[in-house]
Amino acid sequence: MASKTISVTEKIYHLLKKIKLPSESFGDTIERLCLNFTAENMIHWFDNSKGWEDMSKSEYDDYYSTIQEFQKNFKAEYGD
Repeated sequence: MASKTISVTEKIYHLLKKIKLPSESFGDTIERLCLNFTAENMIHWFDNSKGWEDMSKSEYDDYYSTIQEFQKNFKAEYGD
C-alpha cells in the first residue's frame, strides 16, 4: 500500500500518542478515529441503541446539536 507523509503540530502528536493503542501504528490510530468518530456514526449509534426509542424530537435535536457543536469546536481548535 502506498503511503503519504503528513506533518502535525506537537500538540496533535501528543494527543495521538495518548489515544494510540499499544498494538497500533500512528496511521492505524488515525484510521480508527476517522472511521469511528463521525457525526454520522454517532447518529447511527443513537438510532440503533436501546433506550433511545422514547426520546422526543426535541431531545434528539439537542443531542444532534451537541455533536455538531463538538465537531465545529474540534475543527476550530485542530483543523479539518
